Amino acid sequence: MNVKSQGTFTTTETTPDQAHPAWCDHTRCTADPATQASGYRSGIGGEHRSADLPLNLRAGMWPIPPRAVAFLTEAVAPWRCSTYLRITVEGDTELSMPVDNAAPLLAALSALVGSAMTDTEVTR
Repeated sequence: MNVKSQGTFTTTETTPDQAHPAWCDHTRCTADPATQASGYRSGIGGEHRSADLPLNLRAGMWPIPPRAVAFLTEAVAPWRCSTYLRITVEGDTELSMPVDNAAPLLAALSALVGSAMTDTEVTR
């Protein structure tokens, strides 16, 4: 591929994003967009990562471990990558889903718990 034709394939949609997302914690971030500048190379671009959000699960019943963390991640590639919500329990069990799927799920859970809280307050 010559230099002229290479320019044809470089667009804003296939050029790695050089900016960190607002939620990215620079102390946890391993993103290196420069590794993808000449095209996608699997496994070496790193990821943007948010700070941990500690989750206290002590109110749950056994066998739920008492500690978990939630955080956001986004891979680095020559195209826009999805942002994922990851929840790690006791350092090894992980739930991972795109934030586009997590948002309605969390809204539904919040509404469900909220309805129980409202119901409890009304009946007292």
